[in-house]
Amino acid sequence: MIPIDSPMEGKQLQFDTISQKLEQDDFHLGGGYTYDHGYFDKALDWEEEQGNRYFLRVPVYQVNGDIGDPDTLVQIGKPFVIKHEFRTRTNDPNGDAGVFSGLVDQFTTPIPAEDDPIDPKWISRAKDILIHVENKLM
Repeated sequence: MIPIDSPMEGKQLQFDTISQKLEQDDFHLGGGYTYDHGYFDKALDWEEEQGNRYFLRVPVYQVNGDIGDPDTLVQIGKPFVIKHEFRTRTNDPNGDAGVFSGLVDQFTTPIPAEDDPIDPKWISRAKDILIHVENKLM
């Protein structure tokens, strides 16, 4: 995980406002959000053939209300770049049971990658995207 300084950090907005503006730039609220916090993710490696593994993540924390409610006031946290590695036939020795297993278990547990190095090109791309987002939200 690589934190990125941003003037957005600490800014408060309605959830609906930030959600609409970020979704215009292909950010998506991660499915693991809770009532008090969530993460808007944007894939950084969209042209890679192995699928998305590098993401710019913008955390939001509720000030009042629940995450997902359009009227909730949220505060933006410190954005960061994260690597998210999924198990596949090539990196999971127990995962190769043929086509059927891929159809049944398409949502595998991610491989811990918090300490893996992140190529500077993904950090640079994230910073460029963040500047664009800051201009929209500030």
